[in-house]
Amino acid sequence: MKKIISLALPLIVSQLIAVALVLTDVWMMSRISVEALAAGGLGASVYTFIFVVSSSIVGCVANLVAIAYGQRAARPEFANKQIRLAVKGAVLLSVVLTLVISFLFAFIPHLLILADQPAEVIKGAMSYADAMKWALLPSFLLLVLRGLTSAFGRVRSIMVMSLLTVIINVPISYCFAFVLNMGLAGLGYGSSLAALIVMLGYGIWVFDRQEFKKFAPWLNVQEYSIKLMKPLLSLGIPIALAASLENGLIYGGTLLAGTIGVMALAIHQILLQCLSFAWNINFGFSQASAILVGQDFGADNPEGIKQTSIKSFVLVTALSGVLSAIFIIWPDFILGMFGVEASNTELTRMFASVIWVVALCFVVDGWQLLAINLLRGMKIVNRPTISTAVGYWLFGLPSAWYLMSHIGLAGIWAGIGVGLAVTGVLLLIQLNSAIHKQSHSHRLAQA
Repeated sequence: MKKIISLALPLIVSQLIAVALVLTDVWMMSRISVEALAAGGLGASVYTFIFVVSSSIVGCVANLVAIAYGQRAARPEFANKQIRLAVKGAVLLSVVLTLVISFLFAFIPHLLILADQPAEVIKGAMSYADAMKWALLPSFLLLVLRGLTSAFGRVRSIMVMSLLTVIINVPISYCFAFVLNMGLAGLGYGSSLAALIVMLGYGIWVFDRQEFKKFAPWLNVQEYSIKLMKPLLSLGIPIALAASLENGLIYGGTLLAGTIGVMALAIHQILLQCLSFAWNINFGFSQASAILVGQDFGADNPEGIKQTSIKSFVLVTALSGVLSAIFIIWPDFILGMFGVEASNTELTRMFASVIWVVALCFVVDGWQLLAINLLRGMKIVNRPTISTAVGYWLFGLPSAWYLMSHIGLAGIWAGIGVGLAVTGVLLLIQLNSAIHKQSHSHRLAQA
């Protein structure tokens, strides 16, 4: 358990720093107006949905590198070559995805109109989203660098990199938004510029280190080929589909909230940040556990996989329970962190009626997040994707739509909780089966 915690803590801190970055943007949106908070939040939701889905493909480079790292003891030359090719494939894929997504941005306003979003909100949402698309390529490349360093255990550098992002982003975004009076677009351009600066700086730091020099993407350029993207796509497309299904549940709730009204949409954006806070903590543990499982999978160590899975679930369950209690007990404090005054009684009352439902989602969200990442560490991605489709779309969204008509915004979040819970149970069953299968195969090989 100590090994998981030592690897997870810097990743958790880096994830929380990333949340702080988003929170500062949300806070600055609220300083502009409630309408800007609703519009900017919608734009952020659109961008986040696109980025999370696409980055799931690029991000699986961490799983490939971790598995290859586990093979280094037995086959060092082969393993190093696999790491080098995985990095090159991820860089090439980052460029391709950036070009495709940038083209697709032109169709987003039409989709928001079809989704029955308020007209006054769409314009502001797109001003923020269009500015944020310039952050795509540097953010993808940062994921490649992060996947490489985390698989090698150099997670503290990720924490420092994340902290520098906030330090750089906040003053730049504030200057663009308020000093230059660019509003929501300024926040987007500020975040994009900060991502570019940090990506260049972190890239220089990483490939200046002896252990990473041989993996630099500008070396052995003759190795570049379209086929380098195939391992990433075969592993990443099911992961991206699962991510799209999950975010379809979460941000489908955003579209439902928009049909209630601007006030409900503004509160929903705050609630999304609350869920994101807990998600990022659990994601840090999930990343650490998946890296360890990937290394054990590459080294053919099923007992290590089993022990890591058990210990990580104990940690995630305990931590999620504590976070749930904090959010339920102190809702006014949570709301105040977003710059909302207690005198705004309508918003405060609506928030207090929903926050406890969101807090209860923390535990089941942690379970499904950890389970699916552990399965990915063993290169199991197809069946988990089917489970997410069942849980999120057959149970989650219909429940949210039905309950919304009875209890409003609280019903939307109750439906989201149903989807996360069903998905979590299905993934836990699959994880247990995969661990037993791995152990059985190992025993047969040893016999």
